[in-house]
Amino acid sequence: MKISLVIPVYKAEKTLPATLESIRSQSFRDFEVIFVEDAGADGSLALLEAFRRDSGLDCKLIALEHNGGAAAARNKALDAAEGEYLAFADADDLLDPEMLSCAALAAAGNPDIVGWDWTFGLTKDGRYMRQADYSTPAQALEKLTGGAMRWNLWLFLVRRSLVEQNRIRFKDGYDLGEDMQFILRCFLHAGSTVQLHKSLYRWNAVSSTSISRSFAPEKRAQIETNLKEVEGELDPAAVTELKLYLKRPLLISADRNDYETWYSWFPEANAHAGEGASLPFHTRILQKMAARRCWTGVRLYYYLIHKFVYGILYR
Repeated sequence: MKISLVIPVYKAEKTLPATLESIRSQSFRDFEVIFVEDAGADGSLALLEAFRRDSGLDCKLIALEHNGGAAAARNKALDAAEGEYLAFADADDLLDPEMLSCAALAAAGNPDIVGWDWTFGLTKDGRYMRQADYSTPAQALEKLTGGAMRWNLWLFLVRRSLVEQNRIRFKDGYDLGEDMQFILRCFLHAGSTVQLHKSLYRWNAVSSTSISRSFAPEKRAQIETNLKEVEGELDPAAVTELKLYLKRPLLISADRNDYETWYSWFPEANAHAGEGASLPFHTRILQKMAARRCWTGVRLYYYLIHKFVYGILYR
């Protein structure tokens, strides 16, 4: 069974060597790795060319003349993929040496999708993050849309024929929420799935981008466009929960402007804030306070839960 590992690369010269070493260290060898260098104008292309030459792995290197974004780059890789299954990675993260081996072993049972757990941070003391339990694609969709489970591409192995037969692709130029619509559509069309409770991927959690910048109007528009790609196939109640989940990060802030953005974005969902049965109790309380514009309570949540509990006690 062959796996196609898809990796878009853009200005990743500093982080790429460690990522490449984690690919080289895979115990499973029946895979092709497809790099799409997205015209980053740094040293990434030279690193990829050296890796293709020296690694001994089956490598495809697509070098783009013009930067098109991660969604377009992944589409180029999907068009070139030949494996029975698809896996994904980012150029600043680390793959566990057994990631593809464990995924392939689980895929021997012929599921359409295999998922696994992950680690928050690249160091040995990174935080283990456990995905939700589910046994069917429908249960997984409930967890994904309700916020109890993450949809990052690097958390899943997906049968390539499922993607091709259902014409599942990323929307070129819309790089926020692209993983959401892709993975949700995969689960919508999947017949069977397996979840492995083992951390097989380390995510580089470093980010200096503020909430306000991350949810600027043009970026929210990208998320909305990707949401439209999938919402017609989802139950209306699931769409409502998904909208609340998409805007929840705006409440993890001490800035009232972020709270007001939360209130005005997808306002039709506010009446259902706090109803998600799969959400932790404290998250339901947070959403209910936001729906009532109780900003003092929301700010208190930020300092008590996010800064103290997660920032200090669970550090």
